[in-house]
Amino acid sequence: MTEDEDQQVVDHYQLSPHPEGGWFRRTYSSPERVLLERGERLCGSSIYYFLKNGEKSRLHSLKSDEIWYFHFGSPVRMHLFSDSDYYSIVLGQNWKIGESVQFEVCAGVIFGAELLEDRGALMSCSVCPGFNDNDFQWALAENLTLKFPRQSQLISRLQSSRSIG
Repeated sequence: MTEDEDQQVVDHYQLSPHPEGGWFRRTYSSPERVLLERGERLCGSSIYYFLKNGEKSRLHSLKSDEIWYFHFGSPVRMHLFSDSDYYSIVLGQNWKIGESVQFEVCAGVIFGAELLEDRGALMSCSVCPGFNDNDFQWALAENLTLKFPRQSQLISRLQSSRSIG
């Protein structure tokens, strides 16, 4: 996709800038709610999520599970940091080389994503229980680098420009 095509996707799907990078629009909010220890939450929510060429999803975590669904465009590498391990997966349509069209990020896992080709990618993300701003946390790059020194360059590349902890 060209820069113009990326903008056409943003316009067509009526996307807005996302705080973690990229573009989004909420497409679903459950009418049902669930009461958790951390408060009342929607049973589920979903967004379109688009990365233009050169954009990334900066490292963050959620207190809910999030499922990513790949629609089209560049394959996307998701970088994930559990309490004790770093791993990555590739979202894309080429199952013959191990790409996945769907992937679950478990609650509490720190993650970010980047494009593997010079074109944008459209995905959807579903959060259960539903997304709530209070359940979002930026990763602290300094702490993550101490825990995963072999991934220090990756962490630097995907870190938030914000100092929120």
